[in-house]
Amino acid sequence: MVSYSLSENAYLKIFFHAAKHPHLPVNGVLLGRRASDVVVIEDVIPLLHHWTSLSPMMEIGLDLAKGYAEAQEMALVGYYQASERLDDTALAPVGERVAQKIRDQFNDAVAFVIDGDKLGTGDPALLPYLPQPSTSFWRPCIAQSPAFTTGSIFLLDKADSPTRAISLVRDHNLHEKFGDFDDHLEDSQTSLLLTTMTIVTAFKGTLVHCPSLGQLEVLEDHILLVDHQGFISYVGPAGSEASKEFLARIDIPITTIPSGSFLLPTFCDLHLHAPQFLFQGTGLHLPLMQWLDEYAFKSEESLDSRPELAKAVYVRLAERLRDAGTGAVLLFGTINTTANLILAEVMQTIGIRALVGKLSMDISSRPSYVESSALSSIHSAEEFIDGCRDLVSSYEPHRRLVEPVITPRFVPTCSDELLKGLGKLARDRGVRIQSHLAEAHEAVQWVLSERHKDDIDVFDNFNLLTEKTVQAHCTFLDTDMLSRMAGSCSAVAHCPLSNSYFSEKPFPLREALDLGVPVGLGTDIAGGYSIDIMNSMRQAVAVSRIRDGPRKLSGDGRSLAIDWKDALYLATRGGATALGLSCGVFQAGAPFDAQCIELYKESDKGVGALDFFEPQSGITLGVLEKWWCIGDERNRHGIWIQGQRLDVKNAPERA
Repeated sequence: MVSYSLSENAYLKIFFHAAKHPHLPVNGVLLGRRASDVVVIEDVIPLLHHWTSLSPMMEIGLDLAKGYAEAQEMALVGYYQASERLDDTALAPVGERVAQKIRDQFNDAVAFVIDGDKLGTGDPALLPYLPQPSTSFWRPCIAQSPAFTTGSIFLLDKADSPTRAISLVRDHNLHEKFGDFDDHLEDSQTSLLLTTMTIVTAFKGTLVHCPSLGQLEVLEDHILLVDHQGFISYVGPAGSEASKEFLARIDIPITTIPSGSFLLPTFCDLHLHAPQFLFQGTGLHLPLMQWLDEYAFKSEESLDSRPELAKAVYVRLAERLRDAGTGAVLLFGTINTTANLILAEVMQTIGIRALVGKLSMDISSRPSYVESSALSSIHSAEEFIDGCRDLVSSYEPHRRLVEPVITPRFVPTCSDELLKGLGKLARDRGVRIQSHLAEAHEAVQWVLSERHKDDIDVFDNFNLLTEKTVQAHCTFLDTDMLSRMAGSCSAVAHCPLSNSYFSEKPFPLREALDLGVPVGLGTDIAGGYSIDIMNSMRQAVAVSRIRDGPRKLSGDGRSLAIDWKDALYLATRGGATALGLSCGVFQAGAPFDAQCIELYKESDKGVGALDFFEPQSGITLGVLEKWWCIGDERNRHGIWIQGQRLDVKNAPERA
């Protein structure tokens, strides 16, 4: 069983935070690492005392804290709070959600609630909460030995920390000098996070992003600062006092974004078969199962047997993704560990944020392209997890762009034994999961006839439908099934182009969004022929409008259509959220993953496919929509991942 050790530094900070705001709720996060069977809590970051239930502020603070922890080669390992009333020791709902979010990344997370009645007694004033098995509910840890006593799984590194904390507050007033993230919002000099950061890049100009579905913000004349680890440390209007103060403190050149250009978060591609880039744009006249046999399996097998070809294909793929503005991608690989490590290394080297999946399949219609047994497949998946993590271990934590993903191809190629083992492996190793779900009628019927249940039930039965899961397509899911996806927090990779070729039904996008299913977009190379997420955005809108036609004619119910702004959200923040990433938005604490889009050089001279016949001024919704409809890579003049600028093909000059 895991035990928890709390350093004196961590205990003192929690105590100071509560003492400084005795009549307000306060909260913060715990930083540490796991050493064998002990979670060592070395430090804390105090977050809020005003806005403890305000989600956007909490998200910013959490992102900053996560970046700081990674820079110190630690992780967020828990959460703490004090309630407004001294006698209230219940973990607040917002605290439960934050603790669960931390647990998603660190399975042995803990939460502490400060017991106000014990603050001045000299006894440890912390009540631990732990999650209940197989649920998201947190309950007080009730054990035979009370917390922080002999025999308890909770230990203080120094037993006299509680009495020392009282002395430092009563005799030295150290709590008065203590600041949290809220204090930074009132006085930037008090920030425990931002004042320690080194600003290396500064931008001034227009920023465009979609913080939430249906919300597009055009932030004109804004300052954006990036720290030495590639995280956004500040965003604000250029004329504000805060911006002036920040700019006065830094001694670096400011990059001015021209009036005809803007910064946009990079795109996220939630579904792409890397080896199938080899035959992109061919064979699309065939039905799915035949196409897999004649094209997909053959290309994957070819790259597994020819490492030099695999590297050539993957390098070109990474370059294409970069030039298309894709900064994060969820990749299907092949069944061979070596080829998948080549893929991971290429993505890390070129600078693309990549979640790489080694295919697992112990059933196949192609005898030469299948793993020999469920056990062999599971061992191979574990080998890849270790190899992928070892590949990036020499990089600083914030520079590790690649992570492994558990990848059962789809139910028809995986035995129950394999799926059960992969579900356990994903849970034990804290790894994300991807697969195909309810894509084509032929596959859906095969699962029903062979397994006597829907494939969503198969995945669910083997713990492969979780908050770490992304399922591609999902076109044959009904409302009840979509509700199950929402309930499990499993995400969908919506692939409108390949669905048009290989699925007999369109994905019910609007219904999924209304139910709260996390959704992003996927190109599905090579089931889809375009690697550009901009095409996926356009197709998503077009398909949704076609779906809405019969509804509109009948006058029945709510619109099923999405618009271009919704699609832009799905391609950026929506996709990032589905992948559990903090990018896709311009907020303090988020990684600076961005692309610079140029619409016009002169007021009436467009770039690339864009033509303007009247003088333009600034970035309006009208010119943004025009770019969304007909823009291409010629409009892209820069891309940054984690603050690092990548080489990108610039647009040719227009004659």
